This record gives sequence, C-alpha cells and structure tokens, in this order.
Amino acid sequence: MILIDELLEYSEHEVVCGVTVRDGAPFVRDGRVPALISIEYFAQSVAAFFGYRGRHNPGLFAMGMLLGARELDLRADYLEVGDVLRVAGTLTWSSGELAQFSCELLRGDEVLARAAINVLQTSAGPGGPAPASDPSGARSSAPSGFSSRD
Repeated sequence: MILIDELLEYSEHEVVCGVTVRDGAPFVRDGRVPALISIEYFAQSVAAFFGYRGRHNPGLFAMGMLLGARELDLRADYLEVGDVLRVAGTLTWSSGELAQFSCELLRGDEVLARAAINVLQTSAGPGGPAPASDPSGARSSAPSGFSSRD
C-alpha cells in the first residue's frame, strides 16, 4: 500500500514527498483521514529516501522498517480529501543500520504534524548494512517524473 504520490526533492540528507488526500484512498472515511496517518506518510517518505539512494547505488539498500516515533505533535485531528500535502524528512543521526529522521507534514506553509522517526535499514550487498552518512549535505532536486505511479 503506497500512500505517498511522488518524490519531490532528494539530497544526501533530506527528502520531500507529495501526497494528495483522495476519496477512496486507504483509511479515508467520510471525506477525511485521521491525522495519525502522518506517521505512515513519514515512514513512506523515508523509504523513498533510501529507495532513491539505493536505486542510484545498487546493493546499498534492501529493506527497511519503522521502529518507532518520538515527539509526535499532531496539530490537526483530520486531513481532508483534496488536501495537497508535503512530507519533509531530514536525517538527524545514524549509526550502522539505525537512523532517525525529523519529519514534518505541511499543507502550504502550515505544519500539520511533526515527529522524529527511528528506522532500521539494511543493505543487499555483501559486508552487511550500508550506514546512512552523517548529516551535512546540500539540497538538490530529484529528477522530474519519479513518482509512485511509475
């Protein structure tokens, strides 16, 4: 089940994905979805980060898992059908297979949710996991046309 629509930006330490809340999407009831879904948006955006990185560095990434969320701050009870959202994540630390991202869910400039999520990521190649690098990269845009619909 893919809930995010597209990868908007990628850099060595940041990711921004887009999602539009659509009628008929998983978890949407009566024209809205509980804001708690933002944790899944965060997790899928981080998965896009590692997936994009692994796509351009074969063997670097095989699978990942959400371990937990800390400091969750939901500033809305629900997201409405038609909301166009951005999901931003910044790598804040990593150690071996473990990493933490600081994430925000935004509608325009309005922050709807924030959390720090902890993830486990493993490599496909020999020699064990490929650790995420130390945060210090510059922002760059992902190539256009990369989306979950491809």
